[in-house]
Amino acid sequence: MNSINDNNFDQNYFEDTYFEKRVWIASAKTANQLYIFTRLYIGENDEMGKKTFSDLLTAISESETIPKTMAFWNNAVKACVEGSPLLEIITQIEKLGVKILVAGHALNKLNLKSSLRTGKTANHFDLIEAINQSNKVLNF
Repeated sequence: MNSINDNNFDQNYFEDTYFEKRVWIASAKTANQLYIFTRLYIGENDEMGKKTFSDLLTAISESETIPKTMAFWNNAVKACVEGSPLLEIITQIEKLGVKILVAGHALNKLNLKSSLRTGKTANHFDLIEAINQSNKVLNF
């Protein structure tokens, strides 16, 4: 298993058995903000809305200031699972030090729990805690 300071993370590091012990260490300036995503688009559910969502995630990954936490709820959990075209960019954001919370209830309802590849399975108490600890909450 690689140490947390290695730049090249071994996939085994992200196995569920080690998952709960993961420590998020930010490599960029962190703002005490929570971004909540509930769908796979921003604005309208069309190609532009989906592209805008993808572009926003890319902008976050390239920003000098990153949010402390990002939460993926409802259908947005699909962005964090195997086969998602957004998986690579969200994994990159997580490696920058952003804590990624993914709704366990939605994963279960969508039959995707075993496909989760980035982030930590979270419940509503985790979301409430993240909201209460954040200076600013943005819902997309």
